[in-house]
Amino acid sequence: MSEFNLYSDSSAAQYTNANPFESTTDRVEQQREDRRCSFAHILASPVHYEEGYPYPLLVWLHDVGKFETELFEVLPKISARNYVAVAPRGLSCATRRVVRSRINGRVVDVKNWVEPCNDWPDTDAGVSEAENLVFNSIEQAKLKFNVNPRRVFLIGRGIGATMAVRVGIRNPHEFAGVVSIDGAFPDADNMLLRNWRAARGLPILMTSGANPRNGFSSFTRKQLSLMHAAGLTIFIRQYDEVSCQPEVSQARMDKILIDVNRWIMKRALNPQTPVSEMFS
Repeated sequence: MSEFNLYSDSSAAQYTNANPFESTTDRVEQQREDRRCSFAHILASPVHYEEGYPYPLLVWLHDVGKFETELFEVLPKISARNYVAVAPRGLSCATRRVVRSRINGRVVDVKNWVEPCNDWPDTDAGVSEAENLVFNSIEQAKLKFNVNPRRVFLIGRGIGATMAVRVGIRNPHEFAGVVSIDGAFPDADNMLLRNWRAARGLPILMTSGANPRNGFSSFTRKQLSLMHAAGLTIFIRQYDEVSCQPEVSQARMDKILIDVNRWIMKRALNPQTPVSEMFS
């Protein structure tokens, strides 16, 4: 298992074993007066960080039930050298867990409890708070590292991917691109298309698992119609169906992250690259 030595200052933390890269973590107390700093997040710097070079910035939104530490699992698979990265923790919420069993031919609840989790709720308040977390994270990265403000990429996985697309489309001038890994396209509410003209120029990469019934993308017809009607610049890349086997699922994820690095670097090095050519 990978081990991290994390520090609360701006010095790079040491990372050992399989996936070496230098990182920094900030966990700031809620009691601080400056609210922009009073949120759980992790900052990561690339191997052999050079202060004179403005790095692209990756903002990672974890899946529901995960933590910001998910960044340490995915960043080495994307690139340990190319980016500064930051990951805020999602909003605190509660989820109900139920264990059911069949007794005398009837399915009954044998155990029922509520446990805390981290989520990205698709509500007015949830979207507003998610935007605050994203932009505060970007500010923290800029304070500690040399970041190219025109090369900020928003990436999410699962529920975090849906929120990443929503935040990106609502604020297209703030990002160089958005990546959605196995996330649904957000519904057209919460002022999703308030900047739809500008959002047309925002490159969006969405990964999708094949539908086992027909072999095609798992996006619904309604979602595809909304993408087309808004004229968004979206590239959907299809991968194998998500597997329940950990080894198969991890191999699939590793392949996706390698492609994400290629897609982002093409955009970072040449912003005029057509979306359809970012994998060529």
